[in-house]
Amino acid sequence: MRPRWQLYQGIYIHIPFCVHKCCYCDFASYQIQSPQVMEAYTRRLVEEIRAYEPDLPLSPTATIYFGGGTPSVLPPELLAQIVQALKDRGFWQQPAEATLEANPGTVTLESLRAYRQLGFDRLSMGIQSFQPGELALMGRIHTAEEAAEAVQLAREAGFARISGDLIYGYPTQTLAGVQDSLQKLIATGVDHISVYGLTVEEGTQLERQLAKGQLSLPPDEAVDAMYDYLMDALPQAGYQRYEIANFAWPGQESLHNQVYWHYLPYMAFGCGACRFNGKRRETSPAGIREYIEGKPLEVETLTPEIRREELVFMSLRTRQGLNLTEFQERKGTAFFPFYETAWEECQSRGWLEQEGDNIHLTPQGMRFGNLAFETFLTVPPEAKKEKNI
Repeated sequence: MRPRWQLYQGIYIHIPFCVHKCCYCDFASYQIQSPQVMEAYTRRLVEEIRAYEPDLPLSPTATIYFGGGTPSVLPPELLAQIVQALKDRGFWQQPAEATLEANPGTVTLESLRAYRQLGFDRLSMGIQSFQPGELALMGRIHTAEEAAEAVQLAREAGFARISGDLIYGYPTQTLAGVQDSLQKLIATGVDHISVYGLTVEEGTQLERQLAKGQLSLPPDEAVDAMYDYLMDALPQAGYQRYEIANFAWPGQESLHNQVYWHYLPYMAFGCGACRFNGKRRETSPAGIREYIEGKPLEVETLTPEIRREELVFMSLRTRQGLNLTEFQERKGTAFFPFYETAWEECQSRGWLEQEGDNIHLTPQGMRFGNLAFETFLTVPPEAKKEKNI
């Protein structure tokens, strides 16, 4: 039997359509609701799925994840065509988890029931805030009331696994507002909560607003207070931290995202989607027109050094951390002789600790995760072509 890192463990499908592009978003997402464009995109996506010949075997329990954009903008009948193509091709077998991302402002009880009938069993909702002013400033299309109602409707439709996202550190945000948003999200009864510190991405509307002085970020001490509150309040409410930004009730962790964090192979289809076979990444063109026209993929062959580094810092994002035996099996070298200097530096700063056969970030290490990861880079970051996976 092949080890898990020699099998495709997940499948990602990208749906790039949005009702409105959020101010902070730099994903391959577009403010398009044209039925003709959606139909053309779905036809091309189905063609790509049917034509794809995987170079590794697929785990029969490989997770499925429809992300975006806003997949819930796509009519259920078009989603059904994509799901059927995956099943016809033998890619959708007995997924350990099948997730659909949704915007609370785009779902109804009828559409949610349709998603359940298609086989989706997990819903990931980008809520981001329960403060009306913040939602408007972010460019979100839903209200706080609609967010709470969407969770209730999802339960009624039969979703037993529901996740909600929050952002902190956004312009105009205060500690009191973050506290209120978290408590309202917890009150909905979601099983999984992701809390993301704002990153200002190049080329976004938010970046332009900040550059023009139209908005300003909260002071560092205010963002630190938000972080401290979230890290304390979530465990007190029963949500266990299992990754730097992710908390869940026991047994409700995202299985698909753990494919990425444990650096396992996954397929990906759609514009801007990036697939990974353990040695190479292939990325589709980000533009919808270019994707529909069949423009070639961008191929990045990863050196052994980069693959080793990425295995380390992706694994260290999780509470479980890096398993030393598996590291040696996958890379053919023991961890400590190779990364002794980085290990000692992180330990001296209180960022890493060892428990049995695993090394993992401490709570302090999770706070300064990016700085900890940099110590494991043997190739200077400026000499590498960075990719999001």
